[in-house]
Amino acid sequence: MFHYFNSLSNNYKGIFLAFIGVMILTPDTLFMRLSELERWQMVGWRGVLMGITLFIIWLCFMKKNPRNELASLLSIPGILVMFAMAFNSINFTLGVAETSIMVVLTALATMPLFAAVLSVFLLNEKQPLLGWVILFIAIIGVGIVVSDGNNASNIPEGSVILGGFYGLMTALGLAFTFTLARKYEWLAVIPATCVASVISGIIAFYVSPELGIDFSAPMSVIMMGVIISPFSFALLLIAPKYTQASMVSLIMLLEMILGPIWVWVGLGEAPTPVMILGSFIVLASILMYIRVSRSLR
Repeated sequence: MFHYFNSLSNNYKGIFLAFIGVMILTPDTLFMRLSELERWQMVGWRGVLMGITLFIIWLCFMKKNPRNELASLLSIPGILVMFAMAFNSINFTLGVAETSIMVVLTALATMPLFAAVLSVFLLNEKQPLLGWVILFIAIIGVGIVVSDGNNASNIPEGSVILGGFYGLMTALGLAFTFTLARKYEWLAVIPATCVASVISGIIAFYVSPELGIDFSAPMSVIMMGVIISPFSFALLLIAPKYTQASMVSLIMLLEMILGPIWVWVGLGEAPTPVMILGSFIVLASILMYIRVSRSLR
């Protein structure tokens, strides 16, 4: 396996890592549903387990200059990234607990478009008019999915609008994190994610109506926090070092497609034709944007 990987060109190494990372990630929402934990307990367990496991992965395999990398977390960009990642962890989990998986993942898929907008303000990059039009079309697609979200079968009895909002906020937070990482290349994003995940988990346990930590967390939560989330995130962060970030974003769209299928097959949470149409509009918009952005380079 390692011999095959080393024989690949850098571009294909990046594609391979991103593909494996996304394939590990796609059943994440299914395991979150299977846990049947109260939402804040789910945020807590997912955050703490992922943060600790990802830190061990970083410490054993990914660190270069640990002292400098950890010191970068005390800078203003480091603090902002930790805040954004904690914000992401909480919003994504609350979104999954609130409504249809397709609503949340479709909203989350707009992350590359938010990153393009933020790059205008944080990196002084120019955004063509077509880019703004595509962003507008993608938001319409999310709106279509949300508009019919209540008609999906076997979904939580929450607010589809609030669930879509949580998904969009997660996309915005991730876009902010990756844009800052591009601007400040010395910033250690993985250790920042570890700290943020643990902090978000501790906050979640504190605010949970069940008061404290529910130690009856099922195996699905352990799978999610110890294997799925940390290993997929590590691979997806390494991948852009070998291939273009736009290629990684393209491969990550598999989560938007496969995530709802896992939940559909596993729990019977079936989207409506209108929701599928809306998600297709978002998918087509992002593919169009990636094509346009690559042609302008």
